[in-house]
Amino acid sequence: MTTEKEALIKVVGLNKKFDAIHALKNINIDILKGDVAFVVGPSGSGKSTFLRCLNYLEVPTSGQIFFEGTDICDKNCDIDLHRQKMGMVFQQFNLFPHMTVMKNLTIGPVKLQHKSEEEARAKAMELLKRVDLADRAEAYPGQLSGGQKQRIAICRSLCMNPEVMLFDEPTSALDPEMVGEVLSVMRELAKEKMTMVVVTHEMAFAKEVANRVIFMADGEILEENDPESFFNHPQNERLKTFLAKVL
Repeated sequence: MTTEKEALIKVVGLNKKFDAIHALKNINIDILKGDVAFVVGPSGSGKSTFLRCLNYLEVPTSGQIFFEGTDICDKNCDIDLHRQKMGMVFQQFNLFPHMTVMKNLTIGPVKLQHKSEEEARAKAMELLKRVDLADRAEAYPGQLSGGQKQRIAICRSLCMNPEVMLFDEPTSALDPEMVGEVLSVMRELAKEKMTMVVVTHEMAFAKEVANRVIFMADGEILEENDPESFFNHPQNERLKTFLAKVL
């Protein structure tokens, strides 16, 4: 076990119920600074619910989630302040359609972090260059492909200088030829030791990039290991069945 000080995110006894459905059952796990943790498992296993609980988009039924030592489930916690340090990338991009790419990227730093417009634009342009989209700065989301929108969504989170990036199946809504565009950006983030928690069905990518792979089924974490052990020497019978179907 790691201490709270060592863990960037520490999840203790996390439960989530939706009426009669027990979606998360007593989850306990630590995410350390620099971890690239991939969460895999069958549909309906609680992966996305778990991820959304990490930044309190989904309110847990019980349990604690410590982020940088603060319990974000505490009613006195300023969750908006902590969310600024947690980048979230969704399946469906969630860009503001009436704003240009540049405005989408700068509105958060300017309004929430009180950065100057000039400083925010400089950071945004730096990130757009990194993802090969500097020429789309004044375009609107409706003028972009799905892969471009998702790369912009990643840039929008990075503009806030987060401590951790949470990805909820970031490629599942993309056409196959666009998936590689997004994975290449995530691959670079992993190389730079950005702390990441990624819910995905991209098994080959998990094997390549993750330092930890977590298997969830029926609302529980059933196995967690390094990629080599996870994919080549699975212990849990449910995981063995899952891998036989997806690999």
